[in-house]
Amino acid sequence: MRGRTAAYCFHVPLTARFDPESSWGFNGSSDYLIYSRNPLSVLGSTETLHNSTLLPSDGLDNNLLLNLSDCVRADLGDKRSLGLRWEEAMGFLSAVLKDEICGVPRIDFSTIQKARLDKLLSDIINPRNRPSPTPTRFRDDVIMVEKLQRLWRTRFREQYFTVDQERYFNLPKTGRLRNVIMSSGTENNQCLWTTQLFGTLSEFEGNQFETGHWWLNLACAYRDSIVGSVIETSTKGKYGIAALPLMTGREDVNLSEGIVTYIREGKISDIHLSLISRVGSKIRILRGHKLQSPLAPKAGVRYDGLYKILQYGQKLDVNTELHQLALKLERVKNQLPVEEVIKIPRPSQLDDWELFEKYEGEMMNQRRGPQAWMDWKMEKAQEKIDREQYMRALAFHTSLELAKIGQLIPLVEPPAKGPGRYSRII
Repeated sequence: MRGRTAAYCFHVPLTARFDPESSWGFNGSSDYLIYSRNPLSVLGSTETLHNSTLLPSDGLDNNLLLNLSDCVRADLGDKRSLGLRWEEAMGFLSAVLKDEICGVPRIDFSTIQKARLDKLLSDIINPRNRPSPTPTRFRDDVIMVEKLQRLWRTRFREQYFTVDQERYFNLPKTGRLRNVIMSSGTENNQCLWTTQLFGTLSEFEGNQFETGHWWLNLACAYRDSIVGSVIETSTKGKYGIAALPLMTGREDVNLSEGIVTYIREGKISDIHLSLISRVGSKIRILRGHKLQSPLAPKAGVRYDGLYKILQYGQKLDVNTELHQLALKLERVKNQLPVEEVIKIPRPSQLDDWELFEKYEGEMMNQRRGPQAWMDWKMEKAQEKIDREQYMRALAFHTSLELAKIGQLIPLVEPPAKGPGRYSRII
């Protein structure tokens, strides 16, 4: 990060429109001007943030602002640090604040809602997200953000205070849960949600899904046709490329070689026998938050890209009469790096996940009764405990990795019985 000065600076292309009376400078080392805390309105657009060719005619791109908001919130929440885009965000918010003070606001409520700017302000103000050590000017940043929040609350009033309620109501209508309904009469919570709007896509059409695409649950992925079922089973598209959601089980991961071994125990119907004939082929892999893996998302279901099936193995435990699947997968090259994939879901997606869990609980209570709702709550609580225990075990073994560089060490906690699987850390 650049050293702090008395004013926030962010870059603007030389082609940008600007007021000659504003404070501008040129550093002589690039094709950018330096713009110091001037109101957003003097530019006529948010070219302070991105190249003007990427922006709509109204000068604000909600998706780009959402990306900026997510980046800053992730750095504050996950790392308790300001991150690489802090100066950019503070410059933008400072310009917005000056416009608000001058009585010529450029930000409407729709932009605040879609770009999650209300969440960005709250996370910056939240004492739990305070960086350690705290930078000298962070206190001034918080004061500035608090002032902007007060002005927005005054201008938008009830609309601002009920924005999460509006997002909640929109979730099953136009949001991430659209066209997905709670199924009736099933005891299996894995099939709790379903959709009737599934249409098989060809693999050419299916390429619309970029690595890192994220859904609330498997039914949403089924609705969008990347998988062919709402349950955890292998399916294939029109031209034969299979998709496999890894919702349960565990993974041993060798990041240096891009190889993972997926392990699952269950009945013969749970071990994906159809994949025997697909060894050597590519397969689309989705991961769910219940999967015990360092690659699993924090919540929901994420498309992690193409993998090649290297080996399929299964054995029967005669004592438990359970089958164990061991599926060795190699990640196909030239995809979004794993380091970027595991950052998903982003903070705005986790906002939607919290709303979804609230909605799911209310639907359980309304449609299946108080007892089913209590069972659901107990199941969710157990999921949380299991994940916390797994993450503690993973952190312990990661500390061993750091202490034993170059030696054979387990990447995740080995099973209670039998030898552990090992990865070499280079």
